[in-house]
Amino acid sequence: MRVGLIVPRFGHTAVARNLLKRRLREIARLEMLPRELPYDIIVRAAEPAYRLDFARLREEVIELLRRAAPTAAA
Repeated sequence: MRVGLIVPRFGHTAVARNLLKRRLREIARLEMLPRELPYDIIVRAAEPAYRLDFARLREEVIELLRRAAPTAAA
């Protein structure tokens, strides 16, 4: 499985974008890659993602995974 990340600027600094990308990469490493789903995933960060802490961002991604692949996201 491959994971692609899209983190638009939304008026934020490069530091904020890089922090969000690092967080999303870590969430992908912890939550998506071990599931070995048979398809590629693209994550496009929405503007509110910049305001979420790591734990809340992780919960959001897990919920999206659960909705995208209900049988594999248990």
